[in-house]
Amino acid sequence: MDRPKRVAVIGIDGGMTHLIEKHIADGNLPTFKRLIEGGALAEHCLGQYPTITPPNWTTLATGARVGTHQVTDFWLPVPGKTPENANTVQAFSSERCQAQFIWDALDAAGKRCVVLNYPGSWPSRMRNGVMVGGAGLAANEKRDGFPGLNSTFSLCANQCLTTGFYPGAIRARFEPAEDWQNVAEPGEEPLEMAVALNFPQAPEPAAPTTWYVLARQSGEAGYDMATLSPTRDLKDAFCTLKVNEWSPKITTEIVMADGSRRQVFFRCKLLELSPDAEDFRLFLTSLVDIAPWCSPPEAAAKVVSAEGVPIPRAGLIEYSLGIFDLETFLECIEIYCQWLRDAAVGLLKDRDWDLFYLHSHPADWLYHAVLMDLDPITNADEAKQDRAWQALLRMYAAQDRLAGAILNVAGEGTLVALVSDHGEVAEGLSADMYKVLGPDLVSLQEQESRTGAGKQGELEKGLSMDVQIDPSRSKAFPQRSCYIQINLRGRDPEGIVAPEDFEKVQQQIIDALYAYRHPVTNQRMVALALTKHDARLLGLYGDKVGDVVYALNPSYGNTGHGNLLATAVRGLGAVKEVFVLHGPGVAPGVRLQRTVHNEDLVPTICYLLGWPMPQTVDGAVVFQAFAEPNFALREVEQLQGNLAKMETALSGKERP
Repeated sequence: MDRPKRVAVIGIDGGMTHLIEKHIADGNLPTFKRLIEGGALAEHCLGQYPTITPPNWTTLATGARVGTHQVTDFWLPVPGKTPENANTVQAFSSERCQAQFIWDALDAAGKRCVVLNYPGSWPSRMRNGVMVGGAGLAANEKRDGFPGLNSTFSLCANQCLTTGFYPGAIRARFEPAEDWQNVAEPGEEPLEMAVALNFPQAPEPAAPTTWYVLARQSGEAGYDMATLSPTRDLKDAFCTLKVNEWSPKITTEIVMADGSRRQVFFRCKLLELSPDAEDFRLFLTSLVDIAPWCSPPEAAAKVVSAEGVPIPRAGLIEYSLGIFDLETFLECIEIYCQWLRDAAVGLLKDRDWDLFYLHSHPADWLYHAVLMDLDPITNADEAKQDRAWQALLRMYAAQDRLAGAILNVAGEGTLVALVSDHGEVAEGLSADMYKVLGPDLVSLQEQESRTGAGKQGELEKGLSMDVQIDPSRSKAFPQRSCYIQINLRGRDPEGIVAPEDFEKVQQQIIDALYAYRHPVTNQRMVALALTKHDARLLGLYGDKVGDVVYALNPSYGNTGHGNLLATAVRGLGAVKEVFVLHGPGVAPGVRLQRTVHNEDLVPTICYLLGWPMPQTVDGAVVFQAFAEPNFALREVEQLQGNLAKMETALSGKERP
C-alpha cells in the first residue's frame, strides 16, 4: 500500500457534515464532494467537551483530550482570584497547552511544518517550520489573556466612517471642499470630510492620523462618488468609489506614536452616499500589519494576496450592529477566504513541507448570524429560510475554493483531512445559571443586568461578565461555558465552604441543576451534571476543570454549542464534527459507522505516515479508514522475509 508523502489538514470552524452534503446533493461544492466521495467520512465524529473553539482545535493538533492538554474552555480562570467569570481570560496561546503539538513533535524529528491561522498555536516553538497567526481567530488578532470576547488587531480592527449614528463608528460631517489638488473633474459643489482615525482595538498607539473623503457629483443626479485619500491631493488618493463598490487592495504607511512607521493593507466599500450627501457610510476593513504574526519573519514575503485581506470576524459585528447588510457580510467572508487561499498557496507552492494545518472561521461566524433564520423550528418564514440557505452556500463555496487551491498546490501523494471543531444548533431559550443555582448557592449584589457587553460592543452571549456576586455569601460560582466552581476555603481567596463540606456542596449543586425547570417550558434544562471526579468520563480532569460540570439540553442556551454535548441535535443543527480523510492509503467511498473522536486525528496521521507520535497522544488510530488496515504488519512481514533471505545469502549456504 502506498503511504502519503505529506499531510494537509483543513479545518472549517463550525462546519457540519450533513449541511455540507445537502449542498453537494444540489450540485455544489466540487472539492468537498471529491474529498467525501473519494475518501473516508466518519458519520459520528464527537469532539471534546465543552464543544467550543480552543479545546477542540487544541485536541485536533495534539491528539490529547482536554484533561491532558488543559485548555479546558474558551476561557481559563486567573490563578489567585475569586472563581467568577469576571476573573477568567481567553485561552489562545500555545504556552497554555500542556500537551505536545504534532508540528512540534515532527519539527524535532526533522520534518518541516506550516501552520496558518490556527487558534492557540502562537507563539511558535518550531525551529524549521513556518507559522502565520494563531493568537486569535484571524491571523492578525490576539485574544489570549483578554477577558470576555475582547481582542486586539495588528494594526487595528474594522472602522466605519459615517454621517449617521452607528455603534463604534467615526462620525463626521461634509463641508465645502477647499484646497484640493489635482482634481481634474471636481463637479458641482464638491464636499469634503476630515476624519480622525480611531484605530479600534489597536495593541499599540498610532500617531494622530487624519484622512479625507471627497464627495463629488458626476452628473445631475446628486453626489454619487466618494474618494478616500490621506491628503487633499487626488494623486495620493487610495480609491474613488460609487455606492456598493469595493476598493482594490490598498497599501499605505501609518506613523506610530513612537515615530516608527508600519506598512498596512486594507480594503473599503462605499455602503451609502445619498444624493445630498447627508447619508454616508464607508466601511474600512482592518488595517493589517501581518509581519508581527509571521515566524520566521521572512515568511511574510510568501503571505501575499492581490485582493484578499483578513477581516476581523469577517464583518459579523458590523452586520449584527446594522452597519451593513448580509450581502456585504458575505462579500467580507469571500474576501477573507481569498486571503487565506492566497496565503496557503504562497506558503505551500514549493512543496518543501511535510505537514500543513489551516483553520478557517467564517462558517462559525455565519452560523451565529443566520442559523436562527435557516431552521424551521426557530423561523417559519420560508423566504428567510431560503435567504439563509443561499448565504450558507456562498460561504461554503468560498471554503470549497480554499480547499481546492490547497489540493492543487499540495499535489498527488497528499493525505487531506477535512475537519471541524464542533457543529451548531439554533439558539434556544435563555439559560440563567444564577437562577438555576438559586440564592442558597449564589448571592447576587445586582440582579438587573444579566448580559455583559465587551468593550467593542460585542454581545457576550452566555458569559455574564457584569453580574456582581457577593463572595462572602456565595457557596458557588457559575463559571465559563459549563462549569460550577465551589467557593472553597483555603483554595479560593474569599472561600466560605469548608473542605469537609466540599462533596456535600457538589451534590447540592447537582441537585439544583437537575431540579430546575425552565419557566417557559416547565421542562428540565440540564442534560447532564457530574462531579469533577466523574467528569473524567468526558475527558475532563486537572486543575482547570470546574468542581461540577454540566451540559444543557439543546433547546436551551444562546450559544448553539459550547455547553451542549457533542451528540446534541436540534432541528437542522447538530454539534458533532466533520471528519474526512482522503488520499493514499485511505479507503475510497467509506462511511465509518464507528464513533470517531477528534483526538484520533493525530495518531491516525502519524501511524499512516510512519511519523513519531506526540508524547501526550490520547487518541486511537482509525484503522477502519485505511484501504488495508494491516498494512504496517504486511510491511513488517515483508521486511522480515527480506532480512531472512539476506542472512541466508550472507551465510554462504546457498552460494555455488
